[in-house]
Amino acid sequence: MPIYAYTSVTSSGILKESTIEAPSEGQARAQLHARGERATGLREVSAGRHTGRGPRVKRPPVDEVAGTIRQLSILIKAGVPLVEGLEGLAEQARSKALHVALKDVVVSVSHGTALSDSFLNHPSVFPNLAVEMARVAEAGGDLSEALGKLADHMETSAEIVRKVKTAMAYPMVVAGISVVTVLVMVAFILPRFMKLFDQMGAKLPWTTKVLMNMSHVLTTRWYVFVVVAVTGFILIKRYAAGPNGRRTLDALFLKIPVAGDILSKIILSRVLATMATLLSSGVPMVKTLETSAAAANNEIVKEALCAAKRDVAEGSAPSQSLRACGVFPPLVLQMVASGEKTGELPRMLEYVCLLYSRETDAKVKSLTSIIEPVMIVMLGLIVGFIAMSVIVPIYSLVGGVK
Repeated sequence: MPIYAYTSVTSSGILKESTIEAPSEGQARAQLHARGERATGLREVSAGRHTGRGPRVKRPPVDEVAGTIRQLSILIKAGVPLVEGLEGLAEQARSKALHVALKDVVVSVSHGTALSDSFLNHPSVFPNLAVEMARVAEAGGDLSEALGKLADHMETSAEIVRKVKTAMAYPMVVAGISVVTVLVMVAFILPRFMKLFDQMGAKLPWTTKVLMNMSHVLTTRWYVFVVVAVTGFILIKRYAAGPNGRRTLDALFLKIPVAGDILSKIILSRVLATMATLLSSGVPMVKTLETSAAAANNEIVKEALCAAKRDVAEGSAPSQSLRACGVFPPLVLQMVASGEKTGELPRMLEYVCLLYSRETDAKVKSLTSIIEPVMIVMLGLIVGFIAMSVIVPIYSLVGGVK
């Protein structure tokens, strides 16, 4: 995402110089206007820019960002000045994007900008949750404690994603080996046997004829598959980039048998953890729902939370608003209602989040334990089918010679 250097005048008449990260110049001006600043100068700078001519700066790993926030929390608690702590963390950052962001945060904070506004300039590095946690701490809370809670939340979210990726690694490797094995046999090994069968006039069964046709198409029309695959990928990517396409795909993913339930629980765990973290830090419910909607990373859940936010802003109870949106299961609604009555809503949300995390781990392990033998059997059947298609004509040739 491009980074813009700007000069602006704040609502109190103070001249300010800093940088801001935004998809376009218009979006950058809109962000400044939303913060009560009037841009007097704005230009795109090279750091973090991607215009198609230079290298794209990768988004830093969540683990590294969480670790950096954890270290900043410890440094502040130990009495190290904020700017000094940020400078040290910027120097030791492994990710280029994180290094650039922290350097800009150092400059912004040194010029009097609030830490939350400095985080807001880099949405690809620091999530909305980081902005809200820092803003609450600046309003009278403990910045070290707020950053510690933020690091806990980010580490928990990263751990859930890591477990899912680790569990799915073996099935993906088996699937990749299966595809490569079949392609090598059909494209390189089978043509040699087929030439031999043709020369000797062997009687070919229908399975061998099917493989011969597949081999002929793959070896002579391979570019058609490449063009179709690339075109399909581009079309799907463009469709997913639009709001309607993204919503359709998100709804489709949630309806996939077994996997959709796992994905739903992961999304709900992320949303509930975000809500628990914000509410325990004193963030109002309306702002909590808004930030949680952005953290959902799913258009269906995001729309539901935005609708719940509007209902809460109009005076409805959170439990009623969440029930009306139709996304949250009965357990969550029951715990939210209990938390409203007892005043322990953050703790209730943390409990449900932990419960969903455990259920997700169990379901992922169960799914992978089923997928692994199924994929091995499928690979065996495919290889066996190809082998028999080659062996049967060989036996017919041997019988003819006898």
